[in-house]
Amino acid sequence: MKELSGNDRITEVRTSVALGIFDGVHRGHRAVVGYAAKSAKASELASAVCTFRTATVNTKGADYRPIYSDNAKFDIIEELGIDYIFAPDFSEIRGLSPEEFVFSVLIEKMNAAELVCGRDFHFGRNAACDVNGLAEICSANGIGLKVIDDVSDSGVRISSAQIRKMISDGDIVSANRFLGHDYAVIGEVIEGNHIGRQLDFPTANQAMNESFVLPKFGVYASYAEIDGIIYRGVTNVGVKPTVESKHIPLAETHFPAFDGDLYGKKLAVHLVEFIRPEQRFESLEALRGRIEKDTQTVRSYNYKINAL
Repeated sequence: MKELSGNDRITEVRTSVALGIFDGVHRGHRAVVGYAAKSAKASELASAVCTFRTATVNTKGADYRPIYSDNAKFDIIEELGIDYIFAPDFSEIRGLSPEEFVFSVLIEKMNAAELVCGRDFHFGRNAACDVNGLAEICSANGIGLKVIDDVSDSGVRISSAQIRKMISDGDIVSANRFLGHDYAVIGEVIEGNHIGRQLDFPTANQAMNESFVLPKFGVYASYAEIDGIIYRGVTNVGVKPTVESKHIPLAETHFPAFDGDLYGKKLAVHLVEFIRPEQRFESLEALRGRIEKDTQTVRSYNYKINAL
């Protein structure tokens, strides 16, 4: 997948362009992006996504925290078969009128023959234009438009807001069902305090970015792919109240079947089930006993792998 930037333009082929913020690339988003990819293939077009750098979108309130980083979002979109992506900072286009956005971005830059979006898509200055206005602009410029219906689960409309709440509440099973893949903590493995190794439970530590949604602090059944092999693990998300006082959130994962050095490697640790809340123990020996019990609990799980 090629990322368009600066003065890049698609000139050699027309495109089917999926439109949206796509925070999390959940099942509803996948319906939009997947349609663009499928339609492009059927019509001998290139597939494309026009989105925004998630962290720059400030229209959702001061407490808005994206589900994934832009790089993670792009990785998921690429796996859906997209050829091109354009993802400017929101500030670069927020002042454009609906007509200016369609002409300067979708026609001139992305060479759009067809647009695909969800029913709640809004765009243009102050998000004043909806899909009905978009249909009029497309008709006037000879561009096709496909509006995708909402995707629901057990009668509940799937949305990023719902998924963010599920993650922060520790309802990771529901979050994963709504996402259509297992939520992942993605980041480099960093040096820790080696307490886990002292307790015979070495962990891969990842710093949690508080600009993004944080899972409820506690212990989760998890897994990660390491050197092409899936390893099941037990992950503690939190601030290590037994041994630390800095209160910096980390994800610490123990992989019972893995023995090796992961420092400096980028790892996607997928959370699949919440086991218990984070707690403070009176001694390291008590902590060790609980980690051993959590590890045995995870070993007994037969959970399905549904990675990014």
